[in-house]
Amino acid sequence: MISKKKLNQIIHLARKCNDCAMSFFDCFEKQKINYKIDYSPVTKADLEVNKLAVNGLQRIFTNTKIVSEEFKKSQKLFQNNNHFWLIDPIDGTKEFINRTPNFTVNFALIKDHLAVFGLISQPFTGTIWYNFRGKAWKLEKNQTLNEAKEIKCSKINLKKIKIFSSSNHRSKELENWISKVKPFSDKDIGSSIKFCYLAEGKADLYPRTSPTMEWDIAAGHSILKAAGGNIFSEFGLEIKYGKVDFKNKNFLAFGKLNDRLPSKLFLSLNNINFSEYENHLNLAVKALENKNLVVFPTETVYGIGCIGNSKKAIRSIYLAKQRPSNNPLIAHTYKKKEAEKLVEFNKNAHALADKFWPGPLTIVLQTKKNQVSNILSQGKDTLAIRIPSHPVALDLLEKISIPILAPSANKSGGVSPTSAQHVKEDFGPNFQGKGWKLDNILDYGHCEVGIESTVVDCRGENPIILRHGSITAAMISDISKTKTLNLKKSEVLISPGQLKSHYSPKADVYLNQNTIIDGSGLLAFGNIPKSLQNSQNLFNLSPDRNLVQASYLLYSGLRYLDTCGVKVIQVMQIPNKGIGIAINDRLKRASYKALKY
Repeated sequence: MISKKKLNQIIHLARKCNDCAMSFFDCFEKQKINYKIDYSPVTKADLEVNKLAVNGLQRIFTNTKIVSEEFKKSQKLFQNNNHFWLIDPIDGTKEFINRTPNFTVNFALIKDHLAVFGLISQPFTGTIWYNFRGKAWKLEKNQTLNEAKEIKCSKINLKKIKIFSSSNHRSKELENWISKVKPFSDKDIGSSIKFCYLAEGKADLYPRTSPTMEWDIAAGHSILKAAGGNIFSEFGLEIKYGKVDFKNKNFLAFGKLNDRLPSKLFLSLNNINFSEYENHLNLAVKALENKNLVVFPTETVYGIGCIGNSKKAIRSIYLAKQRPSNNPLIAHTYKKKEAEKLVEFNKNAHALADKFWPGPLTIVLQTKKNQVSNILSQGKDTLAIRIPSHPVALDLLEKISIPILAPSANKSGGVSPTSAQHVKEDFGPNFQGKGWKLDNILDYGHCEVGIESTVVDCRGENPIILRHGSITAAMISDISKTKTLNLKKSEVLISPGQLKSHYSPKADVYLNQNTIIDGSGLLAFGNIPKSLQNSQNLFNLSPDRNLVQASYLLYSGLRYLDTCGVKVIQVMQIPNKGIGIAINDRLKRASYKALKY
């Protein structure tokens, strides 16, 4: 992705930015401080370093767009681009103003919404941290690439957790988190230096409960990940980039894991009462053990689950959802070793699971010949299986220690739920029927991804996409090192998401619309053309044409327009690229009912 020659050029540019920043630092008393709309300070040093960095990267990477904190026009123009640079010319301007050394210059390269390269330079010391060819590195002032030292995260000691926190953002929420977690040590440090020190193994965690922007963390994220750590959102999903307004949610940056982090560390970011949570979780486990149904959140959609070792419990899911008996279910478990007891893993499956689990990827494999696999697969020779990333789902799965079969928690063929309220609308008020009982709903916010997991058949040499999702074919090919294929027409259903008619609201859905139909509802995307502006019932998935936002809001938008009582939902054209392929797949199946007539 970045050659050694290009890396040398980036480092040379970073050092020029260092010199520029220090020239202002050494005569700071003469500088004027201005304040942006969000009250964050900006100095002449920010602007001059920004100009130098932008011009320099444009010369080195002529075909790659650049988004900068100090170049507002770039944020609008290139927000939805899947390949761009993120620049923070001076991260830690308050540190700079207060005459402390922990301000940095940050460069990050974003591809497919992930940070794939990062460089952080500390002007005061001349130290540079970066990632290259899968490893994290540290350069002291004036050192060459050949003198770079590899850095690695330390393994997290959960009994003596060491944390870094932001010296300028000691919020009430952070103090609440600290009071619940009770870390062994807590050190305040400004700017992106925290990520570099995590990558060096100097601490275990960096919790963040106050606002950050993508350019604040992207470079540090890439370096930290190469060193063996990562940054997860409050719902246990790796932080993505290119979001609307480039704003991050609460997150937890961490070092190397022996296993998964306790859910308490994530849930405490949202100030959840943990004793109430534990009680709620225990009740859900009892309900599952009693062969009843439980609704729980995942990072994709809310699932309605049953214990996977009971034919009676499995039958109750089909009855509750009114689901066709030939439509398979996905088995959920909490660790890869548990999945390996159920299905035959091969090279591709191992590679994809190691990369994307926990997360929104379902893998279809040959079932192993044992009783549990036979019940889970309902006697079939294949089983779809995944590990969700949501901490509540993982806690539930680990606590019951038996795989849970769980489709989306809605009536079959309808719009999937991304909140507990959606589930209540579909199954309330009695939550039971002949042969089934919904005993518990674990209500923990809106699902972060908003559409179902990608499903990939890994039995052959080439992975085959059975259902598109947020993990794209290109991302799968990058890991498997083989071409990813699309499923050819088949009458045999081996995973969910293969039915022609699915995800359907009550209203008929018409795609790629450009002329208004009287009395319809409009599912918009981006700027609305004049020919559609008279719609009285409107839901815009993303005014900024951001596909990640559109995915997050898709099912909420369809459900909202249904509540308006419209008979037709008109959908504007959505780009068929990246996660847009998955969005269009859902909308195509949602429109099938209308296309038949």
